[in-house]
Amino acid sequence: MKKSTRNSVIAIAVSVLIILIVLMVTDFSKSISYLAAANPGWILLTFSLTVGTWLFEAITLKVFALMRSLSIPFSYLFKITVIGTFFNGITPFSSGGQPAQIVFMQRKGISVGESTAMLVSRFLIYQTVITLLGVVAVFKAYPLVSQKISNLAVLSIFGFALNSIVLVALILFSLSPKLTEKLIHFVIGFLYKIRIVKRKESSIEKAMRELRFFHSSMKELVRRPFALTTASLSTLAQLVCMISIPYFVALSIGTPVNYLEITAVQLILFLVISLIPTPGASGVSEGGYVLFFKSFFGDGIGAALLIWRFFSYFANIIFGGLLTAHEIGFKSRSRS
Repeated sequence: MKKSTRNSVIAIAVSVLIILIVLMVTDFSKSISYLAAANPGWILLTFSLTVGTWLFEAITLKVFALMRSLSIPFSYLFKITVIGTFFNGITPFSSGGQPAQIVFMQRKGISVGESTAMLVSRFLIYQTVITLLGVVAVFKAYPLVSQKISNLAVLSIFGFALNSIVLVALILFSLSPKLTEKLIHFVIGFLYKIRIVKRKESSIEKAMRELRFFHSSMKELVRRPFALTTASLSTLAQLVCMISIPYFVALSIGTPVNYLEITAVQLILFLVISLIPTPGASGVSEGGYVLFFKSFFGDGIGAALLIWRFFSYFANIIFGGLLTAHEIGFKSRSRS
């Protein structure tokens, strides 16, 4: 937990520092006036979108739990979802969420194999849906972004390409096990030669075990079209909630915007910051938001940044941290 605390403090500190810099280099007094005049109703609705992202992800997990005949309460899956957002927010490339969820579910009596299967299935659906949405976003928002922020728009292509590569790799793993096995041997062999991997055979064995597990999860998904469709729709709803936050932020501070344009730009920003290794993409998220949305918000960009970052990041840290502490405390009391 000490490492998690340190990571969260660093990520929050970087994010707060960048926000303060933005507020100072923009018109600070206008930012404060926008915040003071923000509509509480729209602010509450913006928060409901954050809750919606947690809710729909928990629904996706519930679909996969039912698919595997696991009787896990939905309230616990919701809790695990929010805990996952906390660990994603404090680890590079948002890599800590799933391992933390697996650990907590194991403490609940859910086997590592079952929890991993659920989370792998959820990842497959999520990656597919976000990539397909990315296609729409690039075609819709690229002309707008390239016109308003010049050459930075090319980053959207890299972000989209990265997510597409991940999806293509997942499909390749599914369709060609033999090719994937050769690829695993080649990559681990190369990493062993340059001394990044210390134990070649055990690393290959572990990777092959994960590959077989991945294949079994894919086959299970294909055999369950109803579960596949339901999970895809709930994941789509989760992503719509996420990319809709800037629109309702604009409404809260009285800035008229086009819904399709601003959500498409938000999706492009999300694809871009997925390239960033810092915990919670701290620093780059705030800078990217200002670059991408300055033309939408004008003098209100400082206030919009503050509201957006709170609901898209700090809420995950606050509520996820509280639920993590509660879960750890609950397990400690159970043992005693």
